[in-house]
Amino acid sequence: MPVESRLFVKASLIWLCATFALGAALLILKALGVPVHYNFSNVHAHMGFVGWLVNLVMGIALWFLPVNRERFPENRGRYPAATVRAIFTMLNAGLVLRVIFEPLADRGGPALLFSATLVTSALLQLGAVILFAAIAWARVRQA
Repeated sequence: MPVESRLFVKASLIWLCATFALGAALLILKALGVPVHYNFSNVHAHMGFVGWLVNLVMGIALWFLPVNRERFPENRGRYPAATVRAIFTMLNAGLVLRVIFEPLADRGGPALLFSATLVTSALLQLGAVILFAAIAWARVRQA
């Protein structure tokens, strides 16, 4: 398995554990009657779907998709490694920003800063997905 694929898969496992830890903490707080001032369902869902599932799918896809030696000769036909590392960074940095700033934005505070950070988060993740799709598209070609 290529290094970049392992990076995505290991990150997915970390996000999976973090997702279940947040879910358990929220359920325990609810059971104890401790009020939670923000509905963490969006954050919890994004941690699970983007953090775990999207990282896992991207990592496995980068490993298993057919190689394209004509398009990516520098890495035995897989992908440009620097671009894949950028995708990983953009996807996960965007998710971390969302996990931190979405609950803060809901509680008030510097609205412009929080809004700008959440827009940055969304654009980072969108950019990561578009770059990944371009690489995957180039590898899924006609025989």
